[in-house]
Amino acid sequence: MLEAGRAAAARRRRADSERCRQRVLDVLTTMRKSRTPFSDAEITRRAEVNPQYLQRHRDLKAEAEAVRAHLAGDRPRAAAAASVRKEAALKVENRMLLEQNAALRRNLAEARAQLRALRIQELGARARDGFGLPVTRDAELEELRRQRDAALAASQRTGADLTALRNVNQRLMVENSRLLEAALRHAPAE
Repeated sequence: MLEAGRAAAARRRRADSERCRQRVLDVLTTMRKSRTPFSDAEITRRAEVNPQYLQRHRDLKAEAEAVRAHLAGDRPRAAAAASVRKEAALKVENRMLLEQNAALRRNLAEARAQLRALRIQELGARARDGFGLPVTRDAELEELRRQRDAALAASQRTGADLTALRNVNQRLMVENSRLLEAALRHAPAE
C-alpha cells in the first residue's frame, strides 16, 4: 500500500514536471516566432515556473541560449549552445535510463521473491502429498480403504451368521439325539 502511494506521488511529480517543461518550451517557441530574445528570468516568469528552474534543467537553459544565439546571429555562440544542449540532453536521458534500470531491478527482485515463494509453496505441497505423488493416488488409496472397510464389515457379519448357524446346528443335533433315544426306547425289541 505504501509503495503504491509512493508510486502515485512519483507519477504526479513527473506529470507536473512535464507540464512545467512544456510551458518553458512553449515560451522558447514564442521567443523564436517573435524573434525577441528573453532573459532566463523572463522565460521562467512567462512559463510560471520557479526562478531556478532553468538552473536545474540544463538542457532547457542550453536550448534558451541556443535560441538567443540564433536570434543574435552569433554562430560560435550557437554552436557552443548546441553542444551544451546535446550534453544536457544526454545527461537527462542518462538519468532517465538509470531510473528505468533501477525500476527494472526492483521489479526483477520482486519477481524473484514471488518465484521463490511459489517454489516454497510447491515444495510444501509435494511434501504434504507424498513427495509429488499424483492426486489420483490419494483417491485410489481412499477407495481401497473404503473397500477394505466394507470387506471387514461383511466378514464380521458373515462370522456372526456362522456362529448363529453353529448354535442352531448344535441345538438340532441335541434335539435329534433326544429324538433318536426316544425312538430307540419305544421301538420293539427284536
